[in-house]
Amino acid sequence: MIVCTGVVGLCLLAGALRYHEQEVQPKGTSAFLAVLIALTVLTLVLPNYTATAPQGSFSSSQLAFVSVISILLYGSLLFIQTVRHRADFIEVGPSTSVSIHKSTLTQAVVAFVWLLISLLGVVLLSKQVAADVEDALVEVDQTQADAIVGFVIASLILLPESVQAIRAATQNALLTSLNGALGAAIATIGLTVPAVSAVSLSTGKEVVFGLSNRDAVFLLLTLVLSLVSFRTGRTNVMTGLIHLVVFATFVFLLIVP
Repeated sequence: MIVCTGVVGLCLLAGALRYHEQEVQPKGTSAFLAVLIALTVLTLVLPNYTATAPQGSFSSSQLAFVSVISILLYGSLLFIQTVRHRADFIEVGPSTSVSIHKSTLTQAVVAFVWLLISLLGVVLLSKQVAADVEDALVEVDQTQADAIVGFVIASLILLPESVQAIRAATQNALLTSLNGALGAAIATIGLTVPAVSAVSLSTGKEVVFGLSNRDAVFLLLTLVLSLVSFRTGRTNVMTGLIHLVVFATFVFLLIVP
């Protein structure tokens, strides 16, 4: 929800306010959305309808299976994005103000190291902020304290990708913006599910993957909205505004359930 409605909505709105309309490659966005739909439904909705394990959970064999398919889907997307169908993920139109260049091996290594350092800083910061937010929510007797804290942590972790995505949108590089935003969402699910499953299988602790009915409705609305928003290959202010309205509703119901 944070990425597909909040971040994407801000990217679409920021770009549209400056350029009125922006173009994207429908093939590229369709690939992202196809993987995102498969991952979210198979890992976050399907657990509520299995019979082997308690509702919302997977059995050991099911955990192993969804871990494999999550890695397979994420790896397949990376392959077509960087090798087989790379052209579908490159900006269209001559007005793009972001230059695309190939990095050297040294530059790639340095960037990777700085990425790890940045991620470590964000994680440490999120833990400190989460503790302060939790204390504040306890004092005001907020019944949704856990959900709000989780929202704050997720927002902080996604902050670097969000800032970069919004910046790209304001430079008329909407596809680059969506590559970063939707890629972050897919990586979060595609890599977190196998990691959490491995911990669950090694410790024997049960993990609940299934969304609540309300969150499942929000997920369905977000996926349908995303398909409609990018099917024509052009976006405008209205597109971004609708995404942000859904995001605002999600945040409001998070605080006032």
